[in-house]
Amino acid sequence: MGKGGITYPDGFSASALYCGIKGEKREDISLIYSETPCVAAGTFTTNQFKSYSLLWTLKNIRKPVNAVLVTSGNANTCNGIENYRYTELIASELAHILKIKPSSVLMGSTGIIGKPLPYEKVISALPELVKTLSPENHTLAARGIMTTDRVPKEFQIATDIKGHHKEVFIGGMTKGAGMINPCMATMLAFITTDAVIEREALQSALKEAVEESFNMVNVDNDTSTNDMVVCLANGRAGNKKIEKGSYDYENFLSSLKITCMELAKMIASDGEGATKLIEVVVKGGWCLKDAKRVAKRIVGSNLFKSAVYGNYPNWGRVLAAAGSVNAKIDVKKTEVSLCGIKVYNSGPTKYDEEKLHRLMNDSDKITVEVDIKKGPFSATAWGCDLTEDYVRINKE
Repeated sequence: MGKGGITYPDGFSASALYCGIKGEKREDISLIYSETPCVAAGTFTTNQFKSYSLLWTLKNIRKPVNAVLVTSGNANTCNGIENYRYTELIASELAHILKIKPSSVLMGSTGIIGKPLPYEKVISALPELVKTLSPENHTLAARGIMTTDRVPKEFQIATDIKGHHKEVFIGGMTKGAGMINPCMATMLAFITTDAVIEREALQSALKEAVEESFNMVNVDNDTSTNDMVVCLANGRAGNKKIEKGSYDYENFLSSLKITCMELAKMIASDGEGATKLIEVVVKGGWCLKDAKRVAKRIVGSNLFKSAVYGNYPNWGRVLAAAGSVNAKIDVKKTEVSLCGIKVYNSGPTKYDEEKLHRLMNDSDKITVEVDIKKGPFSATAWGCDLTEDYVRINKE
C-alpha cells in the first residue's frame, strides 16, 4: 500500500480496528502516532454542547503531542459527566502502553449523541491498536473514523520546503457527511506534517486554511458538537524552523490550504445522500466577509440544493438566497452563471434551458458563479444536492 494520507510525512504511523462501538462489524477506532513529540494546533466547534473527547483535546493541545485516538459510532457528548472520567481513563491507558504522558494523547469522537461511551471495549482494544501501528495503515485509519461516509477521505502533498533530512510533507484524513455547516461541523480532520515549525505559526496557518476550506462547506445547515481540525508537526524533515511571515511560512500555508480545500471538497461531495458536488463562486464582494456570506448562503439553500438534485436550472433560487444575506449587492448589475452558462445578467438572459438541464444531469459537479458587482473580493463555498436519501439516512 505504501505511505500516504496522514502517514505521508516522515515519522507517523496509524492503525484502526473494530472494538464493538458500532453495531456492524467495521473499523470504529483509529490511532495516529508519532514517536517524536509534535507541536499541535487545532480549530474546534462553536457549539456550546461539546464532546468530552473534544474537551480533553482542548485541555492538552498546547502540550507536546504524540498520539490522537478517535472513536467512531459514539459522540461521547451529553452522556453524563462520568464519561469525561472514562475519556481520561482511555487516554491514561493508551499513554501507559505507548510509554508517554496522558497529556500527550489527544482524543476525537463522532457518532450518536447521548449514549454512554463503551470505554471498557475501547481500553481492551488498545494493545492490538498499538501493536498494528504502521505507516501503511493510513487508509485503514481513514476508514476507522467514518460514520455515514461512503468512502475514506485522504490527501497528501509535498511542499517544496527543503530540510536537512528531506522535503517537508503534509498529509491528512477527514470524515463528515451530515450535520455539516462548519464553524465547525460534524466533521473531523487530522493533518500531519514533518515540518519544524513554531506552534504559533502552525496555529495561524491552520486557522487561515480552515477559514477558506472547511468553514466554507455546508451540507445541511446544522452545526455539530464534535468537530475539530487538528494538525500535528513532528519536525522530522529537519528544515529551518518556520516562523510566521517568512518565505517558508507562505509556502507551508499554501500547501496547507490545498490540503484543507481538497479534504473539504471530499466532504461536500460525500454529503449524506448526495449525488452532486455544488461549487459556488461569488465575485464582486465589497469585502471578503460579504463574498463568503453570499457563497455560503447559496450553497446552503435547501431550495437550490433540491433544484440541483432535479437537474433544474432554477437561477431564481440562487438570487433569492443571495439577496437574503446582509451584504452589499448591486441588484441592478448582478450576474449568474450555471455550469458556465450565463443565465442572468441584470435580468434573464436567453439560453437553451434543455441543454443546461442535460448538462446538469450529466455532471457530478455543478458550478455556480455569481458576480454581485460591489468590489474586488471573491469566495468559494462547497455543498451538495438534497435528496430523499438524506431524509432516509437521518430518519434511521
